[in-house]
Amino acid sequence: MDDYVWLNRRVDRGGIGWATVGSLAVHTLLFFVLTSTSLCYPQTGAAAKFDILWITPSSLPMAATAALDTTSAAPAAEGPADAPAAVPPSAAVPDAAAEPDAPAETAQVQAGESQVEMVTARLATPKAKRPAPGPIKTPALVATAKAEEQDDDTDAVEEPEPPAPDPAEEAKVREETERKRLAALQAEQERQAEEEARRLRKVAEKQEAERKAAEKKEAERKAAEAAKAKVEQEKVAREKALQERKAAERARQEKLALEREKAAAAKAEQERNAAEAKRAEQERQEKRQAELQRRAAERAKQERLVRERERAATEKAEQERRVAAAKAELEQQEQREAERERVAAERAQAEQLARERQQQAAEKVRQEREAAAERKRLADQALQEKRKAEQERQAARRAEAERLAREREQLEAEQAEQRRQAAAESKRLAEEKKRAEQERKAAQRAEAQRQAREREQQAAREAQQRRQAAAEKKRLAEQALQDKRRAEQERKAAQRAEAERVARERERLAAEKAEKQRQEAAEKKRLAEQALLDKRKAEQERLAAVKAQQEKLAQERVQAAARQAELARLAAAEKKRVEQELQERKRAETERLAAMRGQAEQLARERMAAEKAEQARRAAVAAAAQLPAAVKPVEAKKETAGPRPSEKPPEEKGLVIPSIHGDLKLIVAGAHDVKLSVSFKEYTRSKRGRALTRNESRREKQLSPIVVKTPEKTKEVIVEKAGEGIYTFAVETEGKEASPLKFTLKIFEQSKAAKTKQLGAKTITGKGVVARVLMPEGILWEDDEAFTGTMQDSEGVTKFNAETGLVWKEYSQ
Repeated sequence: MDDYVWLNRRVDRGGIGWATVGSLAVHTLLFFVLTSTSLCYPQTGAAAKFDILWITPSSLPMAATAALDTTSAAPAAEGPADAPAAVPPSAAVPDAAAEPDAPAETAQVQAGESQVEMVTARLATPKAKRPAPGPIKTPALVATAKAEEQDDDTDAVEEPEPPAPDPAEEAKVREETERKRLAALQAEQERQAEEEARRLRKVAEKQEAERKAAEKKEAERKAAEAAKAKVEQEKVAREKALQERKAAERARQEKLALEREKAAAAKAEQERNAAEAKRAEQERQEKRQAELQRRAAERAKQERLVRERERAATEKAEQERRVAAAKAELEQQEQREAERERVAAERAQAEQLARERQQQAAEKVRQEREAAAERKRLADQALQEKRKAEQERQAARRAEAERLAREREQLEAEQAEQRRQAAAESKRLAEEKKRAEQERKAAQRAEAQRQAREREQQAAREAQQRRQAAAEKKRLAEQALQDKRRAEQERKAAQRAEAERVARERERLAAEKAEKQRQEAAEKKRLAEQALLDKRKAEQERLAAVKAQQEKLAQERVQAAARQAELARLAAAEKKRVEQELQERKRAETERLAAMRGQAEQLARERMAAEKAEQARRAAVAAAAQLPAAVKPVEAKKETAGPRPSEKPPEEKGLVIPSIHGDLKLIVAGAHDVKLSVSFKEYTRSKRGRALTRNESRREKQLSPIVVKTPEKTKEVIVEKAGEGIYTFAVETEGKEASPLKFTLKIFEQSKAAKTKQLGAKTITGKGVVARVLMPEGILWEDDEAFTGTMQDSEGVTKFNAETGLVWKEYSQ
């Protein structure tokens, strides 16, 4: 079946059905055409075939009748069931004596049969040993072309008149003939009915077989189509998975190639820097050697000149002594200037080395700080990647791209720093070369002057040369020591940088390995889930789900970008709003405190007035008590019992508290015997992209809000300053009976973004949660318009907003 499967497209199924129906119609029509022609009635035996005529019994001659062949009456089955049966061959014998009774018999036959009959006329040879009953004059037989000559001969020959038969025997013969005719007619009808039933059964069986064959073919075709579609879908899935694996492998290889290229570039850069440093060191050594050789040559030349001029030394000793003082002073000045220049050069070089060391230390600190920050970020990223799904992997990729960008920036900064250092080094070398050139020129000038004065100051020059040689040797030694220290510091810095790079590479490889393992686990899980879904669902639904998922991911990426821009805008607006609210809150607090101070002063004045009135009333009561008992005892008793009926009862005095406002206010109307509580769960904006875990959801803090009881049988719960998180308002009734309460929630009551939400009336029995509010957005958990979708699982209910990226989950108790 796998090798020979013929499938038709869906558009060709109707063509196959119409072709089948047309074939059946054509074959049916052909069958009826063939059955209505003479091809279906072949000759049997010696009987000749006659055509079918439609005649009436009155138009037939009763004398000439033909014998009927009962064995060849098969075509009569096509006629109606009540058609007359074929006449036996014995009826073909003429009976002259029965002619007088012919009209009566004809009348009887016409009364019992219809006026128009369809009969089959045949010419049959007479059979032996058959009785010769009286003729029956109902049907008329007409022969075809083969029997025309016999009919003509029969008409031409006149039969002799037989003797008159006995009427009783004739009646008996007629009855017997009629009985046989009826029996033959009944047998013929039964046979025709059986044949018709057999034909109908065969037709029904054939149609049923054709229907079953068609159904079987249709089922096989559908199965083949389903198998082919499944094979195609599996092939598409395998190709897609292969493409995804190839893409992932290609991305990984590209990433590794990029890393290798970076490592090779860094290594080449280090080697180039080392080669440049080595070349610079070689150049410095060559210069020092050339300088030493030049100075040695100069010393040899000087010694030669000294040996040549020793002869004139004694002659000009006195002159040299005279000029010695001036020359010595000049040389001391030159030495002091040279010493000052050397000290300044050493100080400048020391400052340069100190600046380089500071820069290297700052660079090292910065690299260590960046490495620590990078390690911390990688650890956080690895922890987040274990907890997050596809979106967090996307964020990790973006973070990886940012990290690579930072590394590229850092590498560029290091390269810029190296270029700057190389430029500074080349500049320093140029300065040293220039200074050496200046020193050489100065030495040449001094040498020229000294050669001019050689004969006068040979002894002083030799001492000066020894001092210069010692100073030069000391300077060269110090410079070599400094160069050695600087090379050692550079080598150590390069080793530290290489160690840090190796550590970063190891951390990156470990992170990539963990990412690969996580991706493999996620891939295995996804494949298992996909296999389970393939068993339960059709392939078209899975493809539609995949397409919807891709569209959703694309939409989420677009929404994430828009959400980031919106969050930045909202952050700026929120910062501005918070500053404005803080100013308004400070101003309102100042006004509230001033009002409370004024009210407190008013209350103090009222309390003092009330105390004075109470003292006056007590004094009056005491004076009335000192009067004689006989004077109006009843009235005194009434006065001491209480106020008079006409007087108003004293008003209750109490502390009047002004209206208190805050970021959140819950107003409960309906009863005073309720206990209100507020709890808080921290849920910062940076974590809104994922749902709180169960442990994080359990970290709920009970707050102590301001509870105000008003004269209108209401209670107000105020949270003055709300943080970023979820506030839960709960109500607990003191009694066991249900209490109908009405709740109103006010958010940022004193700001421009004030909102009032009517929570409606609720009947609370015991303890119940009234509202959950997410601040500072002021989103109610019961407000479905603030969310774009809801998901429910065994742990609880999750509501989310695809536009803002908010995910809020409440766990079941």
